[in-house]
Amino acid sequence: MAPTFLGGKLKLKGKKKKKKSKHSIEKAQTKKEELDGKLKHDASEDEDDDLTEAERKSLKLKKERETIENEKLAKQSHRERVEEFNEKIGNLTELNDIPRVSAAGNG
Repeated sequence: MAPTFLGGKLKLKGKKKKKKSKHSIEKAQTKKEELDGKLKHDASEDEDDDLTEAERKSLKLKKERETIENEKLAKQSHRERVEEFNEKIGNLTELNDIPRVSAAGNG
């Protein structure tokens, strides 16, 4: 039996992607910037509304801890973080290992 393929391009199933125009990309970016501005403005208003002194203090400390943590992460490279993580994992006890149970021992 001879092959029935005559030649030409193969047609792939599925939807074809349309290229976005520069105009639509610029529109999306401006919308994103507007939303970011609104969110920042709303967040600053929310902090001052109905917060007690202790809540403000805790938020301030939380932000400080967050910045310290971010600085710590920025100092280390990815490789150093992975090595540190592997050391921690290596030092852990193996409490979560599943113990072997022999079938012959059960009565």
